[in-house]
Amino acid sequence: MAFTLASWNILATAYIREEFYPKTPPDILDPARRIPELVRHAAGLGVDILCLQEVEAEVFAALDQGLRPLGYVGSYARKGGDRPDGCATFFRRDRFAHSLDRRIAFADGNGGAASGHIAQLLCLEDEGKTIALVNTHLKWDPPGTPRQRQWGYRQISQVIETLRGDAAESRGQIVCGDFNVLPRSDVVSTLLDAGFEYAHRGTEARTFNGDGRPRLIDYVFHGSSLRARPAPTAPLGPESVLPSAEQPSDHLPLIARFDWAEPV
Repeated sequence: MAFTLASWNILATAYIREEFYPKTPPDILDPARRIPELVRHAAGLGVDILCLQEVEAEVFAALDQGLRPLGYVGSYARKGGDRPDGCATFFRRDRFAHSLDRRIAFADGNGGAASGHIAQLLCLEDEGKTIALVNTHLKWDPPGTPRQRQWGYRQISQVIETLRGDAAESRGQIVCGDFNVLPRSDVVSTLLDAGFEYAHRGTEARTFNGDGRPRLIDYVFHGSSLRARPAPTAPLGPESVLPSAEQPSDHLPLIARFDWAEPV
């Protein structure tokens, strides 16, 4: 049976500065308005699995309160150190059984202090088949950073290593989140080389427009046992304003429908 999944960076309140969003009216950035809008928007996506990044504990509580009556179960994993946010995954309890929930702290210090970034690994049972699902937010690297010095490359390499070890018996694998990279990047090529594909490859999908350059930096990757049908994203041009009255985050959500490839 097919299922739908969305990945969305919802923008942590702690990271909002009005000067970062000069075209967004201040009332839209006000948590008193924005957090209920996030909950309504998340519920309105109507997907079977919802993977969120930049989620603060109080926002997770609001999401859980709003989504639980709709049949969702939620799990939260906070970043390390003094980071105020983390990843949250919600799934429909009448559709999936939950067999594993693990917080992965990235060992990405490369001889120094670790970043505090994490990944969330869940195993969900779908009609006798296990889906290993990784939800993560990779740390940004300045353009031109050599591969071995990239936080994101070290982090995604650990994700792949974990899936090949702890989740090697899973029937299907999905890796999604805010990767903070363009499609032509070491992070994306590393996943492609490991046998993954991303759902919106070859489409016009764009998810972020922080500086008037619309681009794709969020991804939904999957292994070969799953087929993905990407849903179109909302239009995003150089003049598009995020957050807005219609979009409560500075990222747009990505949605894909998945079917099991034959043979099942």
